[in-house]
Amino acid sequence: MVNNLEFLGFSKPMALAMVEALKVNPYPNPRVGATLVDKHGGVKAISNHSKKGQNHAELNIFKQVEVSDSDTLYVTLEPCFHSDTSPSCALEIIKSGIKNVVIGDLDFDKRTNGKSLTLLKDNNISVKMESNANNVINPYYHTMHTQDRNIHYLLKIGMSKNEFITDNTSDSKYITNKISLNIAHYLRASADCIVIGKNTLVNDNPKLNIRINELTDLDHRPLPIVLWGEKTELLEASMKKFPNFTFLSEMHSFDNNVNCSTKSLDNVEEYLLDMNFRNIFIEGGRTVIDSFLSNNKIDSIYEFKSSISIKNGMSIGETYKENIKNHFLTRSEYQLNDNFLTTYTKN
Repeated sequence: MVNNLEFLGFSKPMALAMVEALKVNPYPNPRVGATLVDKHGGVKAISNHSKKGQNHAELNIFKQVEVSDSDTLYVTLEPCFHSDTSPSCALEIIKSGIKNVVIGDLDFDKRTNGKSLTLLKDNNISVKMESNANNVINPYYHTMHTQDRNIHYLLKIGMSKNEFITDNTSDSKYITNKISLNIAHYLRASADCIVIGKNTLVNDNPKLNIRINELTDLDHRPLPIVLWGEKTELLEASMKKFPNFTFLSEMHSFDNNVNCSTKSLDNVEEYLLDMNFRNIFIEGGRTVIDSFLSNNKIDSIYEFKSSISIKNGMSIGETYKENIKNHFLTRSEYQLNDNFLTTYTKN
């Protein structure tokens, strides 16, 4: 089975750890996964941190199998240094006798933040980095610890070579290839909710679920949210058709509708914060995209671009292009067979 996260430059063991991390949501802790491989690269154990107050991913690995000093431990986030709320994973790694550790990203929590990296190296453990693993599975984490914001907006765009986001000449809703679509499902799994607009709901009949083989046994699902707006026409019929979706409209709250004016995205954000949502996945059409960009809400962007051009459809528009030019920095670029992925972060 191909793990599509390997297309983002991750080794197979790290990609396996990332998928394992995405299966759970140990709120308020970050998702963390770990993989232990032997000297031949064979997988000995995979684990995650499933719930606050329970063992971290590294400790679960040590409880599963006997560790050899020739093994390599892959973990998506720097092992915790502190021992105030749980055993220090850095100390447990030292006790285990492992001599090789690969870390996805440094932990910005001030209790750790590079301390474990130093401690492991000081104890003659080889430590390598496979950066960006934590940023993929916990996009909010950097924002929370460096900007003191409890919410992160991630925008996903799929477009043609000539920057169209819909194709009026095709029955297919998809412009990008299977690899791009699968990576988008990993991103969905990292989210607390998926936000679209009324037009996307009515025109596309989206499922907004996670459809990838590696993630069939999730213990959580992102909540689909529809920014419906003022007009009530078709609202109740849509609520019945999509009973697992939450609608934000100006009607009074009932069933799966929440009274929340979408005229101001600050009102929407207040609702999201009340729900303890940290990673907001924006997957709407151009109206929703332009609204979040114009209100300076988007923190990061995954732009999937196909190699085909579209003759008749909707273009991504100037708001997106001007924001990319003036307010975002290119973070990474990846070739996904005949598609191309560019990730951006806000200036």
